[in-house]
Amino acid sequence: MLTHLIYAVEVISMEESIYFSHHGISVCHSRFIVNGKPIPIKHVTTVESKKLSPNLILAKLCLIGGVVLLFGSGNLPLAGIFSIVYGSVMWFLATPKYAVVIHTLAGNIQAVTGDNVLDVENVLTALNVALALRGSSAHK
Repeated sequence: MLTHLIYAVEVISMEESIYFSHHGISVCHSRFIVNGKPIPIKHVTTVESKKLSPNLILAKLCLIGGVVLLFGSGNLPLAGIFSIVYGSVMWFLATPKYAVVIHTLAGNIQAVTGDNVLDVENVLTALNVALALRGSSAHK
C-alpha cells in the first residue's frame, strides 16, 4: 500500500503544517485524512499500531481435508497430498498486516492497514507529532 514514503514537515500556509502525505493519507496539525475522510485531530484521544493475524481458515481447511482424503481409495490420496501441500504453502506464505488504530470518544477507528510495519509506524509517528503539537501556539 505505502511503498515510498514522504515524511517531512511541510508548511503550506500560515496555519497548516503537513507531517505526512502519501497515497491518500495525510496528517496535518488539525486533521488526519484517509481516502478523503477527515478525522479532526482534536477528537483523537490516542493512537496505536496493531498487528493483525493473517486469515488461515482456508489453509486449515486444505490441511484437514487433505488428511481426510489420504485415507480414501483410488485417486483420493493423491488429491489429499495436493491439498496438504497447497494448505502448507498458504500457511507459510501468510503474512500479518499492520494497522493504525485511532481512539476517539466516539469509538475506535482502524484507519490505515498495510503489509509493511514501517509504513504504519511512519503514519503513527506523524499522528503522535500532530497530537503533541495540537495545543501549541506555533500552529495557531
